[in-house]
Amino acid sequence: MSLAKADLEKLAECRLEDARVLLNSRRYSAAYYLAGYSIELALKACIAKQFRQDVIPDKNFVSSIYSHKLEDLIRLAGLKKDYTDDISENPRLKANWALVFNWSESKRYESVDQFEAISLVYSISDHENGVLSWIKKYW
Repeated sequence: MSLAKADLEKLAECRLEDARVLLNSRRYSAAYYLAGYSIELALKACIAKQFRQDVIPDKNFVSSIYSHKLEDLIRLAGLKKDYTDDISENPRLKANWALVFNWSESKRYESVDQFEAISLVYSISDHENGVLSWIKKYW
């Protein structure tokens, strides 16, 4: 399955909205899980803009973007320096990223409590210092 950059952007926003709905329905584990996927999709949207028409990309690069590891996806998106610079200047953004980095796709096998789910959704959706708002600057 292939997805266009615009599709990844829309899916990132939809997954965050799905997470909010689940959070309001007290489905904390599911909300946590989908909120994290919103960031994975957003970073993959940033990666998608690196692909060029009429150029065959490096096979190792293509294989590596199927990762769920957010730290790796930041690097693959070419955002490592921006990330480092921005969190050094903004402690709230740094704290939000710290919460987001606790997410992994393996959380689908775990129960997450209300506090952890709310914290993750907020750290992603905060309009001023949220992780998704930060990523959108680089779409």
